[in-house]
Amino acid sequence: ITHVINAGEWLVGAIDRVVADAEHQILDGVDVEDTVHILTRQGNVLGTYSLNQHQAPNESTITVICEKGTVRFDLPRHHWCWMTDEHWVDADTIEIERDTLFEHQAEAFLDAVEGRAEPLCTLDEGLQTLRVNQAALKSVQTQQWQTVSQ
Repeated sequence: ITHVINAGEWLVGAIDRVVADAEHQILDGVDVEDTVHILTRQGNVLGTYSLNQHQAPNESTITVICEKGTVRFDLPRHHWCWMTDEHWVDADTIEIERDTLFEHQAEAFLDAVEGRAEPLCTLDEGLQTLRVNQAALKSVQTQQWQTVSQ
């Protein structure tokens, strides 16, 4: 869920507070949570993030509701769409394989480590990711809202 939260922070701003629930439901061979639900406060924006890794389709959808419309990236259908009135407008289809984004991320990391390219994120952005993850884990343990320390 970290990747989707990073995208959410890039789109609407840093997470200030978080409350999370997580559980290991079904995913065989791992000892981690495979189902996660997170609510956030990102300034005056309310965020909702969820992950279900044992679900048959591997689905990721990002929806951002703005002042004058809504934009959505629908990974299972490989497309962007938006709405500014009563109807969704579909953009061209984006063809990517399941692991394409993870492969690009790994390649970019290796390029940065080997000095062939600049990192894709700043140290401050990486630290923010760590703070959000730690706050989410603490929220799961305490079952309470957590402030993301700066």
